[in-house]
Amino acid sequence: MGAGNGREGAVRAALQGKGPAMSAALQSKGQLGGRLAGLSLPRQIIAIALWPLLEQILSFICASTSLYLATHMGTEGDVTEKIASGIGVTGYVMWLGFLMQGAVGMGATAIVSRMTGARKFGDANYAANQAAVLGLIAGILSAVLMYVTADFLVSTVLNLSAYAQEVALTYMHVGCWVAVFSGIIFAVNAALRGAGDTRTPFFIMLAVDGLNIIFSLILVKCCGMFIEGLALGMILGMAVAAAILLGILWWRTLRMRKKMAGKTIDAYAEERGGNYIPPIHLRMRDLLPNGRSMFRILSIGLPQALEIGGIWLIQIFVLRTISQLGDAYVGAHNIAIRIESLSFLPGFAIGMAGATLVGQYLGTGSVRLALETVRKCVRYSVVFMGLMGVVFFFFPHIFVEIFASNSPGLTDATIPVVQVFLLIEPFYAAMLMIKMCLRGAGDTRRVMYVSYGCMGFFRLFCLWVWSICWPDTLSLVGIWLLFTVDMAAEYFILNRMLCGLKWARRKV
Repeated sequence: MGAGNGREGAVRAALQGKGPAMSAALQSKGQLGGRLAGLSLPRQIIAIALWPLLEQILSFICASTSLYLATHMGTEGDVTEKIASGIGVTGYVMWLGFLMQGAVGMGATAIVSRMTGARKFGDANYAANQAAVLGLIAGILSAVLMYVTADFLVSTVLNLSAYAQEVALTYMHVGCWVAVFSGIIFAVNAALRGAGDTRTPFFIMLAVDGLNIIFSLILVKCCGMFIEGLALGMILGMAVAAAILLGILWWRTLRMRKKMAGKTIDAYAEERGGNYIPPIHLRMRDLLPNGRSMFRILSIGLPQALEIGGIWLIQIFVLRTISQLGDAYVGAHNIAIRIESLSFLPGFAIGMAGATLVGQYLGTGSVRLALETVRKCVRYSVVFMGLMGVVFFFFPHIFVEIFASNSPGLTDATIPVVQVFLLIEPFYAAMLMIKMCLRGAGDTRRVMYVSYGCMGFFRLFCLWVWSICWPDTLSLVGIWLLFTVDMAAEYFILNRMLCGLKWARRKV
């Protein structure tokens, strides 16, 4: 086992230096299997984060391609502003539908990572199969929810122009059905990551994003379907990728049946040695819905769903407030979010690695290594995302003109917001890492309380007071600065929670 350095080295040395009689038992506390065996903590983070980083880059390219195609359908600046506003709004509406899928994914990651660390591979594989079924159910419910609420949210809640509303509704009424396929993919990918397999989800999302781009380009450029083409391209990409994922899992099933020769998964893994981790695969009897197992997954994931649901309501209020400034500012807000997501790529990848490692180290019984994992992930993400904030501040035109070159008004509204990222990124990075790692430990309920408290106060109450009492001073840049204060407050509270170690005693 690699000793690492600094605090990590001290922890690992303590696990290995208590005498011959206790050495093996203590060392097992900090020992992970599979391709993570023998690696120092930084190398473990890199090994897990690499594929999610590539996955996030692909997702960014895919989403940016859709936004680029959308904002280049109109030749006049005002038309581009309306299209950017309409397409951007759909992300918030679809966010509502994906809440249930996120709950399934978070529960699957927490349980599978903990069971994998404890070398209870039969339980881990069973949880993954149950998550797949639950993901399908959540996907169907999500699609129906998005379809029936789209008209109300777009036409009534948000103050958009008639053309922007038409764009949003056209996209939503077709695109909502992607949830049926994404429910399966998100749930299984989350389980795979919990087991330490981040490479397979990367290739699945490569198929999703690559096929999405190809189908969208064909339908928009060759078939002239425009907004409908973007939505159909997304659905076709996700459907084909779901079929590929199920095919991979079934191929693994056939191989495992042959190798195990009637043995249980745990017995077979024990026979292969301490570093072996069997791959997640399908088992037909494990796919039968089990209410107790599904409740176990949801009991961990539902607090996150409630958290994201509350955040969604707050963000809808924010978007409604911004929409009072005009379509150009709604479009600028959505483009700024898309640009900011570029800095989110390494941060989210590191956070996924942190969530997986925290769960696995807690499964082995090593709280100190789980804590050190969080600390290292926070440091790495602050450096990466902070540097991106510097780039955004000094070179905003490079990013803004990709999406807003057709509209000088949209460009002028977006650039100041992008420059604010210099202040936002460090707090966002630290807050994001602690949240993701605590969720990986299964402590989703307290994270929800922090999000509700801070965002409810700053983004809901303070923004409401501002818009009522001083409406003439309301600006998009000011709203984003308010976001910065919110993220800083969340970070300081979450850091206190991290040091308290209550999260390490959470049972999953």
